[in-house]
Amino acid sequence: MTEICYQVFETVDAVKEKLREAGFIFSESYDNHDSYFTRFGKEEAKNLEYKKLLDSSLIVRWIKSENWEVKNILHKTRILDKKGNVISEEKTKIACSDTIKAKMIFIDAGLNCWCDFVVQNNEYKKDDIIINLQVVDNLGVFIEIEECDSIKNYSDNAKLYYLKEIIQKLKIETGEDFSCKKPYMFLNR
Repeated sequence: MTEICYQVFETVDAVKEKLREAGFIFSESYDNHDSYFTRFGKEEAKNLEYKKLLDSSLIVRWIKSENWEVKNILHKTRILDKKGNVISEEKTKIACSDTIKAKMIFIDAGLNCWCDFVVQNNEYKKDDIIINLQVVDNLGVFIEIEECDSIKNYSDNAKLYYLKEIIQKLKIETGEDFSCKKPYMFLNR
């Protein structure tokens, strides 16, 4: 799965208005609480390269909306380009009925929580494109878009180009990094 994520330097309301003007329709809001665990201590984790840190991490995730919730444990495998940008990601996950007990098991097994944050998600859709406007507590505002069905057969570079073009056409003030690594940014804030 290819996705891009930019940090946003505008208000959430301003971005919402730009999404509406571009024909995106609000779909739903939900929060996810992510807790990242690894065998490395927090200070040691700060000095690891992102891929090594993420490859060694398990995530306890609780996603909750007004009408539904999902709890799972997952592992992300990311493919990076030569510059360290994420060009593709695979997730392996299993359902978890009790995220608090899962965290306790990881701690009892000697794993350390190196990142724990909540993301408020606002999802917008247009055709088969889904854009997620995110507010990460104590970190900032981000805009994320994943590959849609219409580009599944494109090369990774073509997918990245297509997704970047969608965001650029919205004329949202963003940082230049299209591969924001929110957990790593949170760790090193």
